[in-house]
Amino acid sequence: MKIVTSREFHDHQKKYFEMVDNNEQIIVKRKNRAYKLVPVSDDDMLMDIPKEFRCNPYEVSPSGDMFWADKRNVEKVKKAIESKEVAARLTSTDDIKNFLNSL
Repeated sequence: MKIVTSREFHDHQKKYFEMVDNNEQIIVKRKNRAYKLVPVSDDDMLMDIPKEFRCNPYEVSPSGDMFWADKRNVEKVKKAIESKEVAARLTSTDDIKNFLNSL
């Protein structure tokens, strides 16, 4: 276990994150408190999404963005596309001018 000050952590973040990635324990001391640095798992990221609405975000988007891990978000986007409530593609100067004039 390595204990460092908040200043030391601030100045060498990359080093300490790499140590945590290598299963080393890092404690950051700041004033009268201490903080343990731990990696976040995919399950931790899904905690706010009720189990019945969770899905694999990589099945929806190659980015794996956690927005896509919630089936409700996926459905909202699908409905918006189906109802054409999405922005039109502006491919030319005239398209942009016409769009701006319509506002």
